[in-house]
Parts: sequence; structure tokens; C-alpha cells
Amino acid sequence: VATPSERNLRLFTSFTVHLQYQGAEMGRPSKKLPKRGASTMDMERMAIGVDDMVLLPSVSENGILENLKARHGGDQIYTFIGHVLVCVNPYKWLDIYNENMMRYYAHKQRIDVVPHVFATAEETYRTMVRDEENQCVIISGESGAGKTEASKQIQNYIAGISGSGEGVDKVKRTFLESNPLLEAFGNAKTVRNNNSSRFGKYFELLFDAAGRPQGGHVTNYLLEKSRIVKPGKGERNFHIFYQLLAGLPDAARTSFGLSSKASDFQYLRASGCYTVDDLNDAEEFQATMAAMQHVGIKKKQIELVVQMLAGILHLGNVNFEPVQVQNAEGSRVALNGATESSLDLACRHLGLTAPELSRAFCYKWLHTMAPGGKVESYEVPQNPDQATSQRDAIAKFLYASMFDFLVERINNALDVDNTLHKATDLASIGILDIYGFEIFDSNGFEQFCINYVNEKLQQIFIELTLQSEQAEYAREGYVENRLVVCDLIEGKGPPPGIFFILDDTIKTMHSQHGDGVDLTFLEKMARVHKGHAHFSKRGRQFEIKHYAGSVQYSVLGFGEANKENVMALVHQSSNKLIQYLFHQTNEEGDESQPGRKKLALTAGTKIRTQCAALVAALMDCQPHYVRCIKSNDRKQPHNIDDKRVLHQIQYLGLLENVKVRRAGYAYRGDYGRFLDRFKWLAKETSREFSGKDAAGCKYIVKAAQKDIPALQDEVQWGQTMLFIRTPEAFFALEKLRERTFGVFVSRIQRAWTKYAGRRHLLQLSADISKLYAKQGKGRQRVSLYRPFDTDYCRDSQVRAAILAVLQYHGDDTSKLLFCDNVDKISKLGIRQPNFYLVVTASAMYILEGQDPASSVDPKAVVPPLVSLRRRLPLSAIEGIVMSPFADPFLVLRITQTPVLPTPDVSHWKDNKSSASCMATNKKFSLFTRRHHCRVTGNLYCADVVSNLHPVPDRGCYTPVRVVDSVVGYFSTDMAEDVCLASEKKTEIAVVIVNALRTISITFDKAIRLRTASVLSTSPSDTLTFETGTATAITVRPGNIVITVAAADQVPAQYLEARKKRERRRKKQRDAQRAADEAIRTARREVREKEREEERLRRVAEKKARKASERAKRSSSGANLATNGANVRKFGEQLAQPQSNATSELAAALARRRGN
Repeated sequence: VATPSERNLRLFTSFTVHLQYQGAEMGRPSKKLPKRGASTMDMERMAIGVDDMVLLPSVSENGILENLKARHGGDQIYTFIGHVLVCVNPYKWLDIYNENMMRYYAHKQRIDVVPHVFATAEETYRTMVRDEENQCVIISGESGAGKTEASKQIQNYIAGISGSGEGVDKVKRTFLESNPLLEAFGNAKTVRNNNSSRFGKYFELLFDAAGRPQGGHVTNYLLEKSRIVKPGKGERNFHIFYQLLAGLPDAARTSFGLSSKASDFQYLRASGCYTVDDLNDAEEFQATMAAMQHVGIKKKQIELVVQMLAGILHLGNVNFEPVQVQNAEGSRVALNGATESSLDLACRHLGLTAPELSRAFCYKWLHTMAPGGKVESYEVPQNPDQATSQRDAIAKFLYASMFDFLVERINNALDVDNTLHKATDLASIGILDIYGFEIFDSNGFEQFCINYVNEKLQQIFIELTLQSEQAEYAREGYVENRLVVCDLIEGKGPPPGIFFILDDTIKTMHSQHGDGVDLTFLEKMARVHKGHAHFSKRGRQFEIKHYAGSVQYSVLGFGEANKENVMALVHQSSNKLIQYLFHQTNEEGDESQPGRKKLALTAGTKIRTQCAALVAALMDCQPHYVRCIKSNDRKQPHNIDDKRVLHQIQYLGLLENVKVRRAGYAYRGDYGRFLDRFKWLAKETSREFSGKDAAGCKYIVKAAQKDIPALQDEVQWGQTMLFIRTPEAFFALEKLRERTFGVFVSRIQRAWTKYAGRRHLLQLSADISKLYAKQGKGRQRVSLYRPFDTDYCRDSQVRAAILAVLQYHGDDTSKLLFCDNVDKISKLGIRQPNFYLVVTASAMYILEGQDPASSVDPKAVVPPLVSLRRRLPLSAIEGIVMSPFADPFLVLRITQTPVLPTPDVSHWKDNKSSASCMATNKKFSLFTRRHHCRVTGNLYCADVVSNLHPVPDRGCYTPVRVVDSVVGYFSTDMAEDVCLASEKKTEIAVVIVNALRTISITFDKAIRLRTASVLSTSPSDTLTFETGTATAITVRPGNIVITVAAADQVPAQYLEARKKRERRRKKQRDAQRAADEAIRTARREVREKEREEERLRRVAEKKARKASERAKRSSSGANLATNGANVRKFGEQLAQPQSNATSELAAALARRRGN
């Protein structure tokens, strides 16, 4: 199985085509390495810039900018930096996402294709299927950079190439149809983007082992609730409102009291923007309604959603006028026809009454602590502005809850049985699409939360992709705290982070509202973080130096935005959808309702919790990155704003990413993992290698050098790890491994069926058959052709009970050498059934089964149980004795243990070590006595040590107290010889002899068992075997006679004829194998010769093309020189631009910190 580092480094393979002609200049060995040829499509596109910016001749931010500009101008918007995909938004549709392109990228290595989001999706999907490991795609960039489109194309590609079937196709249709639904309710037009996601989404799709989608889950983050009541100037509210007004039939629109004009509604006309270019809201509404049906939302539920949307629009048209309330400034609903009509319509759609809704707007419940700790609640009148805020709070909460409901419906459709979260055999692909870093003229609480999440995502990227850079700085003695801004925002302290200060301010000032809370919060924050390098106070604003630049946040509104109050009135709604939405809130409590003490979580706490869960989910996956760049702010095609793109290059850390990919070793892994992955390359390690891991790796490298001569110079040996310098060498090693497996496949496919059935017969039966023949042992016909299956226990309950016993003794349960029913000869010579013999690599178990029918209540359903009679280490078996006749009996010679003169109490707990029962916690007293369990030595009360059993291993040969929980798990018989009966006695003997390799099998007609002096359960009389007409056991004085039916023995003539047939068949098989091997060898030689000729042809062709391209670039004066003079070698210190300046990388880090 590939390790994480190996999987990451496989993504380096996109360099191979380019590095072929740049190896010497980049300070790497210039020896030729076996490479796969690129396609014609690759070569045609390579002429425009560089596909992978690790290969840039000029490694600088300007060099990256120029390369992106050149490729953007040629409609090549995707570029690699190793395994990171960079995408520049073209602001026009490119025909590069059709089915032909999907087929082109399917099953292709990244080296064979040009950069594309499909290449990243393909690598993500194939890695998930191949390695059975969770994957995630983290898409980052600022608003308008193309993140949502990249997310959709990844989903489309995965849906197109993953399996098919009725259930699979339903899952695909559901998660694809979820996109237009979530976009309608969560996207809006902004000044930067006509279809900007105003929420974050982490879409997780679950697959079975074959790569077929089985379901999924959507998690939403940070819905921009402020847009519902106040969209920005020149922007729109969420798409769904405009779709609703444009797409509803006239009759339905009239019934909801709506008009077709967005300007008639305050929540929509505030921004002055009503349309989007090239977007038909009426058609989009039909698509949204269809999507809701596709994801399983019922017709009645759709009607309730539309009704709630109409209610929110009418809610925004309710205005207020000032009034005096008991000498205080208050408000009431404006007394005009339009407002009163809007109030009535809002109440009708939201299931509320006008008087109750009006009072909820114009009054607010406050709670104070009276003397004696009593909480007093009272209503405070609100002025018109405060009433408007109350109205907007209800609208925002209703819409956000409705959005969560839609996400819930999608998740239900993706997991109909609600069982996928319990499945442990499913792998997942997560796609994170969250709006990027935001800097506006006025930034509030929402921008603060958005930028905080982006700060966390940036740290994940740094953590997982720039680790080698960190190691380089550590060697140079430079250490930086990359989490300094995250700690400033979310740290628990000391000093406490901004979120904690905000929560504390709200908690201590919960009875107040308005600017006072915000200003108090600002003063606390300024006092706590005074002197912080990334924080400063500026009037009523504070500034944070983020990785993407400094942002000033207006503190006004932080307090209200951080509160998550649910008004009591909303809980009284008769609207069934609203009742459903607020069901859990009713149970949890509400601070705005009198008498309720439990406070709702703050918005800051929720986003911190969600962000922590998101980070945990992402860190549990193998990450893939798409870094989106916005080409310009005017949304114009064929236009690159150098300054804007350069700024994004800087804060996304693309230059540092390029340098890291060029500097270090392409592969680093411990010897064990390297050996496990490539052991098939060397004959010394291809089977069971028992030497040191490092020695095995040397065998592999030595063997691989026959095909990869340059590997000798590429490999470096560490104390515990192996390093490979260039990605070309590692990829050549991977291809060699794949080719080796290709040779194995055809052979394994033909031989597997015979191999699985005859493996034990050929390997184990041969020796025992020879031994039987030599000793004249009679054979039963039933045992001649039976293959050895080792594990014959088919009862799942019995098997579980047996495994529980093995686990109690710490034995390995992954592979049982033998497990089956056997009969045991008792002390009186009776053949007792219902015993089980289990042999593992280290021990032998004899267990007695308990028939469920023996239960006191015959109607009770009692699972079959097993009790351990004797556990013995395999080394205690001294030999195996059988009779010379065709019978099922065998005797195991066991090393006896001496009888202890006194019980062993060395493991007993001291009486004073526990004052209560270690099982029930019942206090020990005069009436509750202490009892030691003779097995565990722990102290218990009589309630749980009522069972009496002998414990011979502790010297207790009469029944003593043992705790109930260990009954059946310890040996109750003495170690002594035992006589067993089984039709599989030959297999038992072979398994034990094969495991020990130090004992022998003997044959005798008279066998006397060595029995224990106490607790003996084996016969003490001599077992005498003789032939007769029928099989029987007869007890005589001093003897137990076992009569074996002579007719059961296979005649010698039959055995000889069978041997002749086997020899003839073996000779035929060997001849056929030799002929097949000769054919395969000839075919392999031809194939290898053809491959070598094709490889040499492609190498020569690529060299000629590269030389031509270099000549063209040189003659045109382009800044793509390939002399490599400025390329930094690994380990080389960075040049100093000035005598007193810091290194280039240190300066880049400081720039990311915002200094």
C-alpha cells in the first residue's frame, strides 16, 4: 500500500517530460532515465509557457506571473506546481469540459496529460480506489477566482468515470442536482462575481471498494445572512428571490401576494441591482424546482419553502414609526396600508399573528439578576432602528434555518437508510468550496469569520505542502510561528483570542445592546492584545495582518452578529416547516423567552467548532489542491491585471511552493515501507524476506539498477530512511513495479483456481502420505482427496465465542492453523462429542461446547458457548501417536506440569488496595465480604464470584471462587496426554508438526497415556487397537480396546494406482508449464524489444523538439532561457540581494505574515 509521501511524490511525475532536457542545468544527474512518452496533445501545448512551474527558468514571482499570462493568453488556464493545480479565471467559457475530454484524462498518469482540473480529479479518484484512503480537494482563492466552477467540474468528472447501476446513478444524480439547488439559495451576484458562493460547502462522496458512489454528505459553512436584509450596492440578494418573482406562475404569484418586480421589495431594492447578464431567472427557477424534486424534497415541502420565501420578502416591507412608551423611546408598525398589508401577508405565510409579530418587533426581552440570585425578565421598548434590527434578525434566522433544511434534505437523499456514517469499508472524496479571502471598504463580523476560516485553510496548505521548507529553516536556525494569526483569533490564551473576548463581552453585557457592547469589546481587545505584531486599534476599527494582507474591521455590529437568539414568537408558528426547523431549538432552550436560562451558542463559537471539525476532516484525508487566481476585477476575458495577479501569487505562496518542489528529495520513506512496496523487484525479497529492512532495500535497489542505471546515483541511505533525489527516478521505479506486476497477473489468473484448492494437499499431504506408506498405516477413503481448509467452524456464534477465548489470552486471531469439532476419549473410555480443537501459531486450545438446549428454560434463545478446558503452548506438545489402522484416533503427548503443593497467591491484590468491589463498586463491609478471584487476583463481592471452578494453573485443584466475567476463559483441566477422534486427524497432525518442526509422528497398537495425578480426564488404562468387523470401543480391566472395522481401510492396490495417476498427471502438467513458459518468454522478449525501440524513438523525438523550442525562445528573446544558471541546487544557501538583507525565503515568509 502506498504511503502518504509516496502518493504525494507520484504527483511529481508531470516534470518528467521537461526535466529530460533540463537535468544537467538544474544540478541533477543528466543520465537518461526510462520515461513514458507524452502524447501529441502534450507536445502541442507545451509550446505555451511551462506546464509545471517547478521547471521555470526564472524562479521568481515575476517569472510565475509571466508564465501564467502566457498560458492564459493561449486559453491554457491550468498550470501545475508539482501536485498543486493553479487555475486562472478566463471569464469566458472554454470547451474543455466535454465527455471527450473526460475520456482523454481517464486512467492517465499526470505525466501523460496537460494540466487540467480533470487531471486533479482523476488523480484524486484513482488514488482513493487504489489506496483505499480518504481524499479531499481543497479549492482556495478569493471571490471570483473560479472556485465554484472548479468544484462543479471535479464533481462532474468523478460522476462521469465512476461505476454505474441503478443505485449508483441515483446517487450521482442527487449530488449533481444538489449544485443548482444550493447555488440558487446560497449564491448571489457581487461586484466581483456574477455567481458568487455566499456560503462554504464541503461535499463528501462515499465510494465502495470498486469505486462506485454509495452516498455522500454536504456540510455548509458561513452562510452570508446579512445579504438577506442588506445586499451591497450594485449586488443582488440570493438568486432564489429573483427566480421566485420571475418564475412563479401568475396565479401562484398572486396567491402569495407577490409581484414580478424586485423593486417592490425592500430586501431586493436596497442594492439597486436586479438582473445578471446572460442569466434568465425564470428558467433558473424551473431548474431549481426540478433539482428540489430530484433530491427527494416532497411537493408539500417545496410549497412550504416557497411560502417561507414569500413571507421573508413581505417581512422586509414592514416599516416602523416612533412612539413614546412610558416616557421611553419606542416604536410601532407604521400605520399605512402598504405596511399593514405586508405585515398581514408575512403573518399568513409564516404562520404567525399580527399582534404577536408586531410586539416581537417593537419590544425585547431582557433578563437581569435580582438579589438572591433570582432572574427577572422584562420587556424593553425598541426604537424604530432597533425594531428594524429585530425584524431583520427574524428574516435572517428563518432563511438560514431554511437553508440548513435544504442541506439536510440533500443529505437524506444521499444516505436514505442513514447507515453510511456507520460503514467502515467506504472511502471518501471531499471537495471543499468556500468563499475566499475578502477585503472590502467596510469589513464586519462576516468578513472576519470568512477570513479566519481562510487563515486556517492556508495553515493546512502550509502544514502539508511546505514541510521540507520548514525543515530547511530549522537547519538554518530560523523558526517562525505560522499560527500566530490563528492564535490571535481563536486562541484560548493566555492571552485569550478575539472570539473568546467577544463571547465574554456578550456574556457579561447580555442585558445591553447597541454600540456599547461593541465598543466595550474593542477596548477589551485593544487592552489584551496591545503590542501584538498582527493587531492594532484604529478608532472604532481594529486591524489584523492576515496572510493575504492587512484588513480593517469595523467593530460596530460584532456583538449583535455574534448572538444567535431565537425569538420566542417564532416557536409559536403554525407553519409546519417552521415548526420542524425550530423543534431542536425548543428543546435546547432560548434566552429570549422568559424563564429560559440556557443560552444559545454564539456565532463565533459555532464557526470555531465547525472550522475545527473541517480541519480535522481535511487532515484525515490525502489532500489535493486547486489554487484559483482572479485575472482581473472587471470580469473581462483576455485581460490580465498584473498587479492583482501578482498580489495573489504572493499571498498564496506560489513562489515558496515552487522552490520547495525544486529543492528537496522527491521521495523519502522508511526502509520498511519501501521494502513492502517494492519487494517484488528482487528475487531475494519477492517471497518471505526475513532479513533486515535496510538489507532488503539494498537488494531491491541493486535489482532495479539493471533497468534504471541512474538509480545508483539517485539513492541516498539514511539511518532509518531511504531518499530518492529526483521524481524521474522514483517514477521509473514505480513503472518498473507496475511492469513486474503485469508479468505476475497472467500467471496468477490461470493458476489461482488450482492453487487455492490444492495448496495444502501438495505441500502438506505429500510428506504424511509417505510416512503412512512407510509405516504401513491404513488410510481411510475419506481422507485421501480432501484438501486441507484449516478452519472448519461455520457457526458464527461459536466462532465468536472461540475467538473471544483466544483474545483473552492475547493470541493472534487473524489466522487459525486449525479449528474444528473433535471427539475426546474420556477417563472411562467414552467417546465424548462437542469438543473443539483450535491451533494457532503459538498455542493449542481444547474447548468444550455447551448445547443451547441444555438451558433451564427450553424456550430461551441461548447462543452456543464454549468453555476452555486446556490451553497449551505448542512447545508443550512432545509428539503424536497413531495406530497403524484406518481409524480417526490420535494421541497428543503433552508435557506435564508438576502439582503445586499450595495454591499460588502471588498475583492476589492486597486486601487494603480496594475498598469496594472491582466489578460492582459495592463498598466492602461487615456484611459485604471481600473475595479474591483465583484467576485474576482481584477483589470482588460475593455477588460476582458465585461460580466455583478448579484453577489448576494456580494450584487450585478443587473448585474455588472465580469472577463471573472470566468463566470459560481459563483452563480447568490438567496438562496431560489426550486422545482425540476426528476424520481430519491427518490434517491436525500435519498442522502441528509443520508448526513445531521438532516433533515426530509414531505408530503403535498399544498406547498408554500419561495422566495427571489430580483432575485427570484422560483414560489411565492402555488403549489397545485391533481390527474387527465393526468399529467399537470396549472397556476391559486394565485396557480400553478400540476395534477398527477392517473394511474402512483402503486396499494397497488402490493406493498404488492412485500414485501412478498422480505421477502421470504431474508429468503432463510440468510439460505444459514448460511449454507455456517458453511461449511467455518469447512474447516477453518481443514486447520488451518493441518497448525499447519505441522508448528510444520517443526520446530522440522529444530531444529534437526541445532543442527546436529552446532555439525559438532564444531567438525571440523570451524570458524562458534554459541555461539554468539561476537555479538553486538542493542545500545551496540563498543569495543575499543586499549585504544587510534577510534571505529571499525569509522575506517571502515575512510577506505572508503581513509584515
